[in-house]
Amino acid sequence: MKLSKIWAILVLVVFSKSQAQNYLNYSVGNAHSHNDYMQKIPFWTAYYAQFGSIETDVFLVENKLWVAHTKEDLSPDRTLEGLYLDNISKQIKINKGSIYPDPYKKLQVLIELKQSPKESMNVLINTLNKYPEITHNPNVKIVITGLKPDPADFSGYPDYIYFDGDVNRDYTDNQLRKIGMFSANLPDIIQWNGKGIPRDEEKEKVKEIIDKVHSLHKPVRFYAAPDFPNGWLNLIGLGADYINTDNIPELEKFMNTIPRNFYKNTGEYVVYTPTYKTDGINTKVKNIILLIPDGTSLPQYYAAFTANKGKLNVFNMKATGMSKTNSYDSYITDSAPGSTAFATGVKTKNTFVGVDPEGKDLAQIPDIIAEKGMSSALISTGDIADATPADFYAHSDNRSHIDGIVGDFIGSKTKILIGGATKGLTASNEKKMKEAGIEVYNSLRSLNKINNRLIVADPLASQKITEGRGEWLGNAFDIALNDLKRNEKGFFMMVEASQTDGGGHTNNMEQLVTELLDFDQVVGKALKFADENKETLVLVVGDHETGGLTLLDGNLDKGWVLGNFSTIDHTAIPSSVFAYGPGSKDFIGVFENTEIFHKVLTAYGIDK
Repeated sequence: MKLSKIWAILVLVVFSKSQAQNYLNYSVGNAHSHNDYMQKIPFWTAYYAQFGSIETDVFLVENKLWVAHTKEDLSPDRTLEGLYLDNISKQIKINKGSIYPDPYKKLQVLIELKQSPKESMNVLINTLNKYPEITHNPNVKIVITGLKPDPADFSGYPDYIYFDGDVNRDYTDNQLRKIGMFSANLPDIIQWNGKGIPRDEEKEKVKEIIDKVHSLHKPVRFYAAPDFPNGWLNLIGLGADYINTDNIPELEKFMNTIPRNFYKNTGEYVVYTPTYKTDGINTKVKNIILLIPDGTSLPQYYAAFTANKGKLNVFNMKATGMSKTNSYDSYITDSAPGSTAFATGVKTKNTFVGVDPEGKDLAQIPDIIAEKGMSSALISTGDIADATPADFYAHSDNRSHIDGIVGDFIGSKTKILIGGATKGLTASNEKKMKEAGIEVYNSLRSLNKINNRLIVADPLASQKITEGRGEWLGNAFDIALNDLKRNEKGFFMMVEASQTDGGGHTNNMEQLVTELLDFDQVVGKALKFADENKETLVLVVGDHETGGLTLLDGNLDKGWVLGNFSTIDHTAIPSSVFAYGPGSKDFIGVFENTEIFHKVLTAYGIDK
């Protein structure tokens, strides 16, 4: 094999292994404001974004340096001093010697000479000498680019002056000491337009330049590069030190959110392989397990799939569909009407729980199947009065009225309610529960055997996986299942992963993925039971999507994923539906979320 081919393979191997780590090493300190003087507010926009590098072009006019892109743009009120040096000096004084409030942050000022390098340099040095607080500041670096002096003359300039290096030129050791960074025109190297990924040979060319510059212990940037997220991502992945942009707010947000948008799994679990013996057969079922990952649709599932290195229990469910989630009065639903649709088959208003748009009580699945002698259990990693569990046992035109919602459990036919602690479980409500023969527990661990109707309001349930909830959800599932399966007439169980939704609301990829992986292991338990029982239908469907998640990069072998969120609220993106067991084929296709209710009753053989 030729040496060049071996080098290409090594470059790509190093790229794939280091890319995840690269993302976490980058911040706004790696951002370069290209042609900064063309911003609506030069200097300050990039400075307040805490960019690590700012570029300005200068022309020599009447023995002064005027800032402009072309001669036609020149104006006497736009000088290097007025737009940049005075402001930098001011901030250094305000920050008591530091350029930024954080004394460890640095600023590179790239000054591009547009004409007469010798004369421009003389005027520049005379100008800079008026600002010793800049020229003697270890956190400010002045780098000259554009029409630079000959490298042989570099050493004749003051110590505080550095020059922009040419990647195609070799420098002596003395000249290298005056090189502050290297720059290259990306379109001169590759033809990649920023969409998708560069071809292998293009990656090799860029990586060779970066490795060469890094071997000289210098940073490198590429100008005229694609200026949008996918372009930034690929350059970060290849190891470019500065990311060029004319879109300061966009790059600022992108860089600052990388830590929350990135997640690398430190472990993985083996998923259950279904037998598929009863999957899709046309027969009534005795049991239905409805699993709801709140705020989840396909992007969230695929993020979790990537983090678990290409494995997910829910992706072993062959019957798939899409649920349209709009509520009665809004294109974008909230959780209350979202799961009211599942529980009752009626679209209602946002914030309405178990009631129609007029506020009238609706019949819910647990009550309907109780008439057939069947049992029900509701489990959530959120407050037991949260909208999703409440939709199956309570009736209210305001999801915030938690006292009344919890009190409604007394009149419900639901046998088991397990979730997080709630302020709605007042002393008055608890007294009424006990008078109605409902047992109340404040810890899942204290529950040994289920004898009567009960509520478990466990503070541990509402803790995040990252905060130590452990296998609480799986244990709650096992406890409820062990009781429900004793009912020969059948059962209904709803299991909600509440805090997947919280990961979307907070734009926190780690929370979203860890909560969804915890939930998916319960999916595996449900699939295993369905295979053993042979009369159980398992459904997995989100009530809505939260966060507007898109996936920008990931690695199925390494278990890391990088995403981007467009909102901190719900979206109108349809939710993915997965089904397994008898009647699963009825859940294939695109349908209204209310159809979940009707299909559930059909699967039971109940006319409603």
